[in-house]
Amino acid sequence: MTKAEQQFLSILKKAVHSDSSGTIENPDWTGILSAARKQNLLALIFDASQNIPGYEAIESKYFQPVATQMSIQMQKTTDFLQLYQAFLSDGLSPLALKGIICRNLYGARADFRASGDEDLLISKEDYDETAKTLNRCGYQAEDMPDSGLELIQEVTFKNPKSPLTIELHLNPFGTDNDFCVKMNEWFRNVFDGDEIIVIDGVPIRTLEPTDHMLFLIFHDFKHFTGGGFGIRLMLDTLLFAKRYYNRIHWEYIDKALEDTGIAPVYADMVSIGNKYLGFDLPERYTTTCPDELLEDMLRMGIFGNSTKADTTAWTMVGNAVQGADGAEKKAARGGRVRSIFRYLFPSWRTWKVWRPYLKDKPWMLPAEWCKRVGRYLRKETPTHNLSEINESYAIAEHRLELLRKYKVM
Repeated sequence: MTKAEQQFLSILKKAVHSDSSGTIENPDWTGILSAARKQNLLALIFDASQNIPGYEAIESKYFQPVATQMSIQMQKTTDFLQLYQAFLSDGLSPLALKGIICRNLYGARADFRASGDEDLLISKEDYDETAKTLNRCGYQAEDMPDSGLELIQEVTFKNPKSPLTIELHLNPFGTDNDFCVKMNEWFRNVFDGDEIIVIDGVPIRTLEPTDHMLFLIFHDFKHFTGGGFGIRLMLDTLLFAKRYYNRIHWEYIDKALEDTGIAPVYADMVSIGNKYLGFDLPERYTTTCPDELLEDMLRMGIFGNSTKADTTAWTMVGNAVQGADGAEKKAARGGRVRSIFRYLFPSWRTWKVWRPYLKDKPWMLPAEWCKRVGRYLRKETPTHNLSEINESYAIAEHRLELLRKYKVM
């Protein structure tokens, strides 16, 4: 971990705990702000840096970008609350996940924690009515789902007149691999219990604390087994644990994490939070390699897509994880050639999630492979030459080694 990354974590600790103690000696502002952008925490870090020596040097350069980001976030929040009121008027109450619920954990700095979109969980039976309300409010689906409601994780809705994006979840974690399927099992009865959180006068229905805590941990883990998950996702999870600790049924969480094999990852998240970010959460499980996990989080950024090579490595890691718990185990560990082959020619299991029609028409898979190769040759994929793919493979192999330590592979 670099000095700048250490300073970034120290400022973040001040931001989330309103801690004014201590000081940052000779801050490396270039490195600090680079880390903040990579983790999508620029506004939060900027606001918490005001009393640090040298702040004046960055104030003029970053004030306007931060103010713009906050203005957009505030508009997203306003638009979401208006949309949710429309749902309530239509007799609907989808479950809000992450997003606005997590921002609420940051108190006065809520709008400094940016959200790319807002996530809503609904039952598949409510999809048509929910989509009607979204359409009435100006939101249209990017990709119209067909018979794939049983497979796809979400449908994305956008409004050309709003910066807000809605992700309508039909399966909490999708069906990409056996880990996702097993995590979904823990949310079969999620609509039986709920929590109402009032934000700016609007009652928002969300998961009750135990289910939401489990959802956040599972969500982090899903990203970990793909492109990686960043500091902000971990921070949301730990802040939620801190806020609701006495209301969370921890024995139920223990059982779920042991069943899915995620307990070691959560243990290391808590260890990182306590050591570097000022938390004091009980450490319920044995740690594995928290410092290596932190290095991975800092390296890969918020979603593991900081560079084109990272994005392609995400696909390679995802293919390997899918193979590790299925019939392609040998292919997942077959080295560089097999990894690149799987990047170019993903399996039917992957494709039927991307293109649900393939569930009933598996013979169409070669056609999708041909289209993918065509996009590669036309340089429409993130990486499209051998040196770039080799770079991605090196990133993927490094991440897979970490996953092996957690027995994911």
